[in-house]
Amino acid sequence: MILPQRRQAKQRTAMMKQLGPGAKVVTTSGIYGNVVEIADDRVFVTIAPDVEIELDPRAILRVVEAAPVQAEYVEEPDDAHGHVEEPDDEVQKDEQL
Repeated sequence: MILPQRRQAKQRTAMMKQLGPGAKVVTTSGIYGNVVEIADDRVFVTIAPDVEIELDPRAILRVVEAAPVQAEYVEEPDDAHGHVEEPDDEVQKDEQL
């Protein structure tokens, strides 16, 4: 790939990371809407009350407003002192074999 194509690919990847339920987007055909769901190779977008369209992700031209940030999973401590036990790497390797 040449440099401009790499730049476009990076921009596209960054845009897709912002895509999620609640994001406001514009399609390649100029339709504005809100992302409701993303499933495998489909994006479901609400464009009016009770009107939802199904799109290929490549049909999203840009994200106008990123999806709200979701809370990250926080692991609960295993003991009263707040320590979290790390899994033993050797045990995991044996289980994979």
